[in-house]
Amino acid sequence: MQVERERDLALSSYAQTAVEEINDALGRLKAGVYGMCVTSGKPIPKERLEAIPWAAERVEYKVAGFRR
Repeated sequence: MQVERERDLALSSYAQTAVEEINDALGRLKAGVYGMCVTSGKPIPKERLEAIPWAAERVEYKVAGFRR
């Protein structure tokens, strides 16, 4: 029972994070900056946006944790 509850809480947290990321992407779209990396300001490749439409960073910044 405890394991199921922990799993449900983890899934709920994941879903909340996904909703927040999608809402952030909608905000960037409205602001006219959708598709631009929030860290570097460089365009996010089309292929990444097709795979993850709510992506906020280029892969190299997301994976490596690069900063300006």
